[in-house]
Amino acid sequence: MKKLLMLFAAFFIVLGVSAAADGEIEITIDDEPLYTETAPVNIDGRVLVPMRAVFEALDADVTWDGEAQTVWASREDEFIAIDLAKGTMGAGVFNSDGKPYWVSDEKLDVPARLIGDYTYIPVRAVSETLSACVNWDGEHNRVVIDSRRDVQGTVYYASDSDFQYLYCVGKNGRGRRLLSKRQVEALEISDGYVYYIDKKNQYLYRANSLSGEELLVDRSVYKVKAEDGYVYYVELDGGGTKSGILYRLNVSTGEKQQLVDTHIKYAEKYKDYIYFNIDGRNVMYALYEDGSAMYTVDTGDSVYSKLYPFNCIFYGDYILIEDGVWFGNLMRCDLNGGNMIPLTRLNALVEKNQQHNDKIIYKQPDHGQDIYCINIDGSDNHLVHQSDPTWLDITLLAQWDDMVYYKHPMRNEVYRVNLDGSNDIYVGYADSIQVHNGKLFLAFNGLYMGDLDGSNMQKLYGYKLRGFAIIDNLVYFKDDKTTRLAMSDFYGRNGVVTCDACGEWVQSEF
Repeated sequence: MKKLLMLFAAFFIVLGVSAAADGEIEITIDDEPLYTETAPVNIDGRVLVPMRAVFEALDADVTWDGEAQTVWASREDEFIAIDLAKGTMGAGVFNSDGKPYWVSDEKLDVPARLIGDYTYIPVRAVSETLSACVNWDGEHNRVVIDSRRDVQGTVYYASDSDFQYLYCVGKNGRGRRLLSKRQVEALEISDGYVYYIDKKNQYLYRANSLSGEELLVDRSVYKVKAEDGYVYYVELDGGGTKSGILYRLNVSTGEKQQLVDTHIKYAEKYKDYIYFNIDGRNVMYALYEDGSAMYTVDTGDSVYSKLYPFNCIFYGDYILIEDGVWFGNLMRCDLNGGNMIPLTRLNALVEKNQQHNDKIIYKQPDHGQDIYCINIDGSDNHLVHQSDPTWLDITLLAQWDDMVYYKHPMRNEVYRVNLDGSNDIYVGYADSIQVHNGKLFLAFNGLYMGDLDGSNMQKLYGYKLRGFAIIDNLVYFKDDKTTRLAMSDFYGRNGVVTCDACGEWVQSEF
């Protein structure tokens, strides 16, 4: 823990919510009452609570720099600095070299101020930076703080604040720790470990929050997949970033197995098969995961068909293929390439953002990007939405049961239509959307949650973000300005997971 300066004054916190509180005000942290030397008060609709008691309850150290008129709080190599003169709050981390790295510096909505002998600062901004969620319970005249101490799981991430070194932190924002002084990429979780590549030499490693780092392959590789006690990889031969000999490694025994005798490229694993091309050929192969059998995936059209794993769609127990250079008739085959049949006799572009069930959604690019739906057996091929040709393109964003969401590519206008073509309605503006448990999540200069038709939208986060992931009953996202990894519950209670500028990240339940 980095100690800063001695604390010379008593501090108070302003709760950043309007509150018409009368009578005694309580504070609870994790449903337990917090007893303080000075009782919370209400001044002009703002609830003030003693800062020292709150920060100590959140396991943070507090110090005061009288000369700079700055309040400092630090916990586990993360820090907050509140400048009273400027009315700002900065936050950052102490990196592996011990130096501070400032990630954010922003104006406070409720500026810190001196009132008599005391300093008042906003509790919401500070607590959320320390991963806590703060709420005002007006019915019981109570400030409610959830420290998220009991939240389980680990986030592994490349810290853009520290040369893209590998760090881990609890989903509750606790226990930030350096795992590797390597610039890491291609992070993947399997069996409680994070697997990754060293950017410098392309060696393969794994690590977890308990055992630290382990070197798996000391040669330049392309990592295909880690699952079920094996890691599949290609030892690179200099013929491209994904070209070489295919192997799998038993991570428990260290046994290394060569799966093919020839150089391959573009390897991708799906279920029990590894798909790849052989150098100099446009034919795709399906190899059983233990190397025992290899099959050719062939549409029967050697003139136009150029199949690669990256332009196939792996869909449940099938492979969907657009039989052409850019697009073409829609074909379907088994995962080993057998039973190849045509589904359509018109050009098709299969959409990636759809559920894998008995229906396939695709665009027909010859007529203004019309949206179609067809059953997996090729029956009931029908028009879902006839597009305006001036749109030039349509982006499908999400699907929920028999509804699909699509977007105008230039204006970010989102619409929803039933797969039978009915109820084609405007929903709202969005950069991206997701549907989860019957709720619509929409990102546009903030994060919102509401009903599937775009009504009753509730703001979960008020600033622009860079994508989001819904995990259980929490939404994880990166703030667009600071790239800090943050979270929100479905009630809009936010908390920062780490004060780092976060690059690539993955999460584990352990």
